[in-house]
Amino acid sequence: MTKASGMTPQSLTVRETECLNALADGLTSAGIARRLEIAVPTVVMHLTNARRKLNATTREQAVAIAMRIGLMK
Repeated sequence: MTKASGMTPQSLTVRETECLNALADGLTSAGIARRLEIAVPTVVMHLTNARRKLNATTREQAVAIAMRIGLMK
């Protein structure tokens, strides 16, 4: 069990969740930036923050953890 297991859907920001969902859809940081109409460094920041909150070592692990604990679709 990870430290993230006590998280609630409110634990991630809307943008962090949107970025994780887009990452789960297979988009790159540039693709996520285009989809959300934000800058690539902003996408990287949101994914880094989500990864830190979920105690994940990779972006892909952050997606897996968020899905497993019900923070995203």
